[in-house]
Amino acid sequence: MRKHLSCETEQQLLDKLGCDFFYSPGRDISQNEGFMPFYKGAKLDITDKQRTCPLGIRWTRGAYDSKFSVDEAVENPLKNAQTEKDILNHNWPKAKDFDFSVLQAECQKNANRVIIGGLWTGIMGDSYRLCGFENFLLNTALNPNLIKCLIDRMRDMYLELNEKYFSQLKGKIDIWFFGNDFGSQDGLLLNPDMWHKFFFENIKKLTALAHGFGLKVMMHSCGGISGIIPSLIEAGVDILDPIQITAKGMNPQALAEKFGGKIVFHGGIDTQQILPYGTVEDVKKHSRQIIDALSKKGGYIFAGSQILGPDIPVENIIAMYNTVNRSQIQ
Repeated sequence: MRKHLSCETEQQLLDKLGCDFFYSPGRDISQNEGFMPFYKGAKLDITDKQRTCPLGIRWTRGAYDSKFSVDEAVENPLKNAQTEKDILNHNWPKAKDFDFSVLQAECQKNANRVIIGGLWTGIMGDSYRLCGFENFLLNTALNPNLIKCLIDRMRDMYLELNEKYFSQLKGKIDIWFFGNDFGSQDGLLLNPDMWHKFFFENIKKLTALAHGFGLKVMMHSCGGISGIIPSLIEAGVDILDPIQITAKGMNPQALAEKFGGKIVFHGGIDTQQILPYGTVEDVKKHSRQIIDALSKKGGYIFAGSQILGPDIPVENIIAMYNTVNRSQIQ
């Protein structure tokens, strides 16, 4: 994209596209190596083929559709955990293992934009990667106290880490962005009652921390999550990302009718069908439709329904941004 638009830096690209936001890098301490610039803890085992993250999860480097680099969690250090003591005795990362002040320079470069930052805080995703996805889902029913202990301990770790992050970047960021994929294409991974039992109070505590630092809170969840949006609003989420409109129950008109004015929508421009496979005119028409639908009652931030991947033609990305830019990108 930078090459196509003759931009030497990311800042030049953001200016060219008319982006009002900047996503501070390195928010994830498990799924990728973006944490390395600010990680100061014990040496991690990292090779060309595998790596271990600060949580102790072992990852194998891989690829998806030969276009996307996706690492896979292959060793789950708590897969044999039977008791709460097993959970609590795990070697949990601590705030002293990180120095987030190194991110101040990136924030300063983009001080003219709304800056989004904070650790990804995957209290669900990191929990099931510690014990294994199947174990996690089964034990929500078979051993709920064990799973609750795991999620609560994960929350405590992220409260500690994010408090240091917010303190070291105080005044540098505007929005705390965290993520947990609570949904799939066909709906929620857990029913709303079970989700509420494990996650509601934890999210409430996390959002309270961010709000205490004067930040707005944006939460990411892919999939059909309309069944928990009222709970997310009650828990303190201000902005919902990425509005996967092709998932079950995520019709943009219906979402705006039910929740418009109560939560800000971020996303919605379809990255599954329209952007990768549609024409330029398809993209322009679709973008206008989503803007009209999700901004009906106010509170909409224009963005894709997921990261804009390499399967999307550059021309369609330009068409998407030209829908909202007064000066057209060439």
